Amino acid sequence: MTTKDRECDSDSDLNEEFEDVPGIHEHSTNPNPNTNSNGFFSAQSTTNLNKTKSWTPTLNLPPQKPTPSPGSEEETQLRGRVSAAIERITYRQMKSEMGMDAPDTHVSHRRYENFAEFAADVDALIDLLWGSASPSIQTESLITLAGVTETALPTHPFDGPSALTLLHKFDEVFVALCTGIHPLTREPLREAQTGRGPVLVTQTQKVRIRSLAETTRYKVFSVLPVGEDDEEGEEEEGAGEQPWVLEATRVYDRTLMLLADDD
Repeated sequence: MTTKDRECDSDSDLNEEFEDVPGIHEHSTNPNPNTNSNGFFSAQSTTNLNKTKSWTPTLNLPPQKPTPSPGSEEETQLRGRVSAAIERITYRQMKSEMGMDAPDTHVSHRRYENFAEFAADVDALIDLLWGSASPSIQTESLITLAGVTETALPTHPFDGPSALTLLHKFDEVFVALCTGIHPLTREPLREAQTGRGPVLVTQTQKVRIRSLAETTRYKVFSVLPVGEDDEEGEEEEGAGEQPWVLEATRVYDRTLMLLADDD
């Protein structure tokens, strides 16, 4: 089967893969002071030490659904949707790196025009994984997504808000899975209360997460537009100072602090 045939056959499924991401199409049935109008838990980063800085990443997370039973039809469907979504994101990003598209390529399979487009797809899949409350699926899938994100950074012109917000979300979610504590409510995660212990990430996965965090932070600094003028940055912070440098120093900050002694 040709790539074009494969795209046509999979369009209908792939176009629906994010439709029931928790919190996007329905309000939360358990109102929480930390939720926004879509039912997502929401809070700005509390790591901003520079009071004169005007921008900090915002963290939004959907409510979590009951964990699917192992081997259930629901779990099988979730695995299929996640696999298809990762495949599509990876495929579109690969085409971005190549800088090409066939004229008749379906819109859902076209290369990403900018990092914001890429980040939107990754963010939606993070929400799906988080909302699933399924460590057997979400941890490994999140590691894969984080790796694709790291390689995507130099492909597109640096976009501070979309890049740093997405990386902040990865940071908080990885810490949450490693500690078993919700990053916004500070309550124990439901799956951490089922007798499997507070740690939902294997030691091998921790090593991989730490390595990804280190390489991603380096990659961010390699793509920062240092030395270029930024009118907004000059207005808020003074001439010549980039508004993203300080926040870039906090990329995966919590993850690296948590896993610093894990070998």
